[in-house]
Amino acid sequence: MKTINVIVYVLSAILIVAAVSGFLLFNDYQKDQNAKIQSEETRNDALSIKLHQRDSLVNDYLATFNEIDSALRYIKEQEKLLGAQSKDVEFAGDSKKQIVKDIQMVNDLIAKNKEKIADLNKKLKQSGIEIKSLNDKLLSLSQTIEERDRSIEALTAEISKRDQELGELSEIIAKVEDSVQTQKKIIDYQTNQLNKAYIAYGNYKELKEKNILTKDGGFLGLGKIITLNDDLSKDYFTEVDITKAKSFPVFSKEAELITEHPAGSYEWVTENDTITYMMVLNPDEFWKISKYAVVETK
Repeated sequence: MKTINVIVYVLSAILIVAAVSGFLLFNDYQKDQNAKIQSEETRNDALSIKLHQRDSLVNDYLATFNEIDSALRYIKEQEKLLGAQSKDVEFAGDSKKQIVKDIQMVNDLIAKNKEKIADLNKKLKQSGIEIKSLNDKLLSLSQTIEERDRSIEALTAEISKRDQELGELSEIIAKVEDSVQTQKKIIDYQTNQLNKAYIAYGNYKELKEKNILTKDGGFLGLGKIITLNDDLSKDYFTEVDITKAKSFPVFSKEAELITEHPAGSYEWVTENDTITYMMVLNPDEFWKISKYAVVETK
C-alpha cells in the first residue's frame, strides 16, 4: 500500500511537471508568434510609409518637371525673339535697353530653374529612393538648362560686341560729321568770299574826297583819265552778294561806270530822262574782271 502511494505521488508529480512544461512551451510559442506578427505589421507599416513617400516624391517631381519644361519652352522662345531683335537695324536707345532688360529676366528664370533642379536632386538623395526614370529626367533637364544658359551667354556677348561696334561706328560717324561740317564751313566761307563784291556811287568830287578816284595823265588838267586810286579803302564801298544783288540805284541824269565791266553784262534803266538804276544782266560776266564797281554820277 505504501508502495502504491509512492507510485501515485511520483506519477502526479510527473503530470504536474509535464503540464507546467507544456504550458511554458505554449506560452513561449505564443509570444514568438505574436512577435512575428508584430514584426510583420511593422514591416508592412514601414513599407506603406515608404511607398507613400515615394508616391508623394514622384508627384512633386512630376509637378516640378512640368513647371521646368514650361519655363524652358518660354526661355527658348524668348531666346529666338531676343536674337532676332538684336539683329534689328534699330538696335539702339530704348530698343537696346529693353533687350538687355529681357535678357536679365531670362537669366533670372534660368537661375530659378537651376535651383529647382538642385532642390529635386537633394530631395531624391535624402529619400533614399532610387528611381532611374527620375534621375534620367533630372539629368536631361540639367543639360537643357545648361544649354540655354550658354546660349543666352553667347547672345549677351554678341549684343555686347555689337553695342561696342555701334559705339565705334558712332564715333567714326561723329568724326566724319565734324569733318563734313568743317569742310562745309570752309566751303561756305570760300563761296561767301567769292560772292563778295563792292560798289560805290557819287560824283567825281565825292568819290575823289573818299580817296576812290583820281585823274591820271593829260596836260594842265586836259585829257586826264579818271581811274581807281591804288590805295582805295573799302570803307566807302557797299558790300554786296553778287548772287543776290542784281540792281543798283542811281537816280541821276547821267552816269558812267569807271571800273571795267563787259558790255552787255549790264544796262542803265531810265525813267523820265533819269537813270533810276543799273541792272546787272549777267553777274558772272559783270564781276569777272573786277569785284569792284564804281558808278560816277554827273
